[in-house]
Amino acid sequence: MTHLELDGVTKVFGDPEKDGVVAVDDLHIDVPDGDFLVLLGPSGCGKTTTLRMIGGLEEPTAGEVQFDGTVVNDVKARNRDVAMVFQDFALYPHMTVRENLGFGLKRENNDMTDGEIEDRVTEVAEMLEIEELLNNKPGQLSGGQQQRVALGRAIIREPRLFLFDEPLANLDAQLRKTMRTEIDELQSDVGITSAYVTHNQEEAMTIADKIAILNHGQLQQLGTPDAVFNEPANLFVAQFVGSPNMNLFDGTVGERGDAYRVEMDAASFDIPKRLVDTEFATTDVLVGFRPQDIFQGRGKKRGASGPSFDAEVRVIEPVGTEAVVHGDSNFGDITAKIGGFHGLTAGDELSLAIAPEHVYLFDARTEALLKGRLIAERADTQPPADGVEV
Repeated sequence: MTHLELDGVTKVFGDPEKDGVVAVDDLHIDVPDGDFLVLLGPSGCGKTTTLRMIGGLEEPTAGEVQFDGTVVNDVKARNRDVAMVFQDFALYPHMTVRENLGFGLKRENNDMTDGEIEDRVTEVAEMLEIEELLNNKPGQLSGGQQQRVALGRAIIREPRLFLFDEPLANLDAQLRKTMRTEIDELQSDVGITSAYVTHNQEEAMTIADKIAILNHGQLQQLGTPDAVFNEPANLFVAQFVGSPNMNLFDGTVGERGDAYRVEMDAASFDIPKRLVDTEFATTDVLVGFRPQDIFQGRGKKRGASGPSFDAEVRVIEPVGTEAVVHGDSNFGDITAKIGGFHGLTAGDELSLAIAPEHVYLFDARTEALLKGRLIAERADTQPPADGVEV
């Protein structure tokens, strides 16, 4: 296992003194031994460039890439002992699965005999459930089978680091879910420190120990999946992580006794101060509701009252036992993910509400988080808040 550190890593394409393009800007990331890091962000945010600098395929313009405290900036890719899995599988088409798996071991000066290499190939093939495919060539395999072979070729070497560059992007949706589970299980089994690039937030949330969210080459937040969902560092993170997208409205905030009073165009409600971990330095805020936190009906939920509102249904998108409902409300457009949607049609009226512990508040100017989504355990142990005015 390897402790991976990125210390002020910067990458500029072109002349840094003139019109160079900053792809990665002063990145600081610490990945403990055996952790699974996911680099998440939109296209062009610098995540693949970061992965290539870790692997030695790109040289940092500034900063240091460290393996176990040793700077490896000047170490060539072939000498870093990392294994990369790419989006396009990158298998040798003229070789069988057996030959693809064993090729790396035969190239390395590891004193392994042909018999030992064959035993290792068989072991990895059984782990990935591709032992019946060992004599097939890549052209005879499905996309999922090819990806298993690509994973096997990385695993068989037992490298210091696994680096995954959008490895599931070419697979269909159902196979992506299956393969990401298998990658997560394999990484846990072998315990090798890993970095994984994706723009798919669902993938990131399900497999990561920690997520590094990038935008325009800058680190927006480094944290666990729970942290980036419930306590996003800023509005960008809040909107990028979570599906459907967060509902967002203008508001103001002021103090009222033991609560903060949130004033919106269509409603006013209190957030108990016990639910807020910071002092507000502004009165202008952006108020966020995640669709999955909105529930049907008025009144109290989990012992506290938040904003309640009516919505006229425009579109219903069934998703299993729930539905994503888009509607018009006093706030404006609203999206809610609810159960009990059977029988709903466009034009129906819904009464919706949200508990104050699940309301997000952001500074309207800086877009920094002021209040995140609190877990139910913390909210349930406290007395109820005042009522809501609509």
